[in-house]
Amino acid sequence: MKKLAIVIVCFLLAAAWFFFPIGKPEGGSVLFAMRLALPAVVLAVGGIGLLPKLIMMAFCFCALGDAMGVLGSFEGQMGGFALAHICFICYFIKGIRDGKRQSAMLVLTTLLCLLPFVIAALKVIPAISNLSIRIGCSVYAILLSGTVWTTIVRAFSAPCGRRAFPLLAAIGATSFLVSDFILAWNKFTAHVPHASLYIMSTYYAALLLLFLGTCAFSSKKN
Repeated sequence: MKKLAIVIVCFLLAAAWFFFPIGKPEGGSVLFAMRLALPAVVLAVGGIGLLPKLIMMAFCFCALGDAMGVLGSFEGQMGGFALAHICFICYFIKGIRDGKRQSAMLVLTTLLCLLPFVIAALKVIPAISNLSIRIGCSVYAILLSGTVWTTIVRAFSAPCGRRAFPLLAAIGATSFLVSDFILAWNKFTAHVPHASLYIMSTYYAALLLLFLGTCAFSSKKN
């Protein structure tokens, strides 16, 4: 419990540093801008002994994606997060196999996950002029939807009294989808006022909820 509390506090401080930076970057310092990736690094390192290896790897890949974005490589950013979602899917799908599944819930979850994917396919993907980025975004959208689908199905596959923490992970994955959807819409379709605030607040919320929903503390309760 003590270690968990320390990790959460460090994460919140790291996130606050992004929103309320202390000092000013000198000449657009890359190191200063790397504060974007610090919260994911905190969860990955602080998660040693608390998180499953796949989730730790996912947070490491999230930090890589953040760093590549800071360095101006959208392809590298997308690749880092794609690897993160592969780790998330591989972890959460095991919980689905071990739990009880309901056909109606599976259908409903699938439809919910298809909705943002269809919107992206109709409104966002066609607006991307670069073919390689268009293909990469399509693959990424499938992986992101896969993370949301597996977390939701895993949550409702758990016994009724043990759904609290899996639901946190599912909300976190959904928040991740919201963050990336705003990012893609702002980048390729139309300007979104205060986009950075919306993107980063939902992204950091996603990381924290996924951490809480998968740490050893939650597994003891589930």
